[in-house]
Amino acid sequence: MRKVMIRKRLMAGMLAGMMLLSGCGKSENGTTEDRQKNTITEAEDEKTDSEISEEKGDYLTVSTGKTSALGKDLTAKDVTDPTEDARNEFIKNTANLSFDIMKARTKADSGKNVMISPDSIISALAMTLNGADGNTQAEMLKVLGGKLSEKEYNEALSSYNRMLSDSDSVIFRNANSIWVRNGEDLKVKKDFVQTNKDYYNADLYVSDFDQATVTDINGWVNENTNGMINKVIDNIQPDSMMYLINAVAFEAEWAEQYEDYQVKKDEKFTNSDGKKEDAAFLSSKESGLIELNGGTGFAKAYKGFDYYFVAILPPEGTSAEDYIASLKGEDFVNAYRNRDYEPDIFADLPEFSYDYSTSLTDTLKDLGMADAFSDNADFSRITDPDMMKLKIDDVIHKTHIELDQYGTKAAAVTAIALAGNAAPVEKRIVEIKLN
Repeated sequence: MRKVMIRKRLMAGMLAGMMLLSGCGKSENGTTEDRQKNTITEAEDEKTDSEISEEKGDYLTVSTGKTSALGKDLTAKDVTDPTEDARNEFIKNTANLSFDIMKARTKADSGKNVMISPDSIISALAMTLNGADGNTQAEMLKVLGGKLSEKEYNEALSSYNRMLSDSDSVIFRNANSIWVRNGEDLKVKKDFVQTNKDYYNADLYVSDFDQATVTDINGWVNENTNGMINKVIDNIQPDSMMYLINAVAFEAEWAEQYEDYQVKKDEKFTNSDGKKEDAAFLSSKESGLIELNGGTGFAKAYKGFDYYFVAILPPEGTSAEDYIASLKGEDFVNAYRNRDYEPDIFADLPEFSYDYSTSLTDTLKDLGMADAFSDNADFSRITDPDMMKLKIDDVIHKTHIELDQYGTKAAAVTAIALAGNAAPVEKRIVEIKLN
């Protein structure tokens, strides 16, 4: 029988962490409503919803208040499941986009361990897409969904996120929220709010966008990442009008836990920059060999056998950065699906914890959605551009992971900041000549 040794240089914090966070299970709390219940600080306005919010035609508006759940009474409507062709197109495009982002960040953050959550990123971008129109919409949709229509993409991602919540063996939270600055200048269209409620169960909050709002947003993130990420923003810029935020939390035990004798203390782990660090290694025999572009890896099951941690070792003499640059997402999916169960795999997996933070602004521009960040951005399905012109100012992404002999805890947050300026009011010009 063929034997494969995978040890020491395992690229656990990169491909493994990336794919882990994009495939997780279900909250023990049960329903989606329970999982996504949000807590706002005591600064929450004491006014009733009827005093805070009102509907004017196609818009939701607010006149005053601190942090208030303006859209909390909206009911998510049933959505259609995607066709098989749309589902496959979604999987292929999401895999390729995941690796494209991973390649870009690995190159930009050369020498650092990079870890992203594709599911968190695309969930936040999808909410934003639902407010885009014209060329902005076309660019975003092409990057996210390839040949899919916006409706097909929403159906596929919504179905995918429901699928992630279909295991009772792990704890999973996926929460979405939209935060809007108080004021008459920004009137949010009801269709935008309802669409994101339907597909992503997004809650809408209206706030003064002061330091108390920073506390509220970070509190929401802390709660919905199970305390693993306690902050996503430090302050709010004067021209920031809206935040669209996704938070993901995952906790799972190994299906086959490591015994104490399988934990090797005082070993050395080689980081992506070549530096060695002290680490404990988890030694085990695994099955399901993954072979991809000369690299070898394995998939280790979590309790319930619905989800797996994937770890890949680059070819000898190839850096993690160069190896990632050689990969395509759909090739990874095919390699994972076609695992070889014949050989015995003897693997040493390091225990580790890691936090990663980055801005995805330049990456997303380079991948083809530059219009959304420009002064030409068209988010007219969020608000009337004659009242407020919006564009993406920044896309903040943070991840956290802890892996030990008992299992894995991981979390991610993606916050998209929309900046805007009130449209100038045309002044009436009156010419008076006293001849």
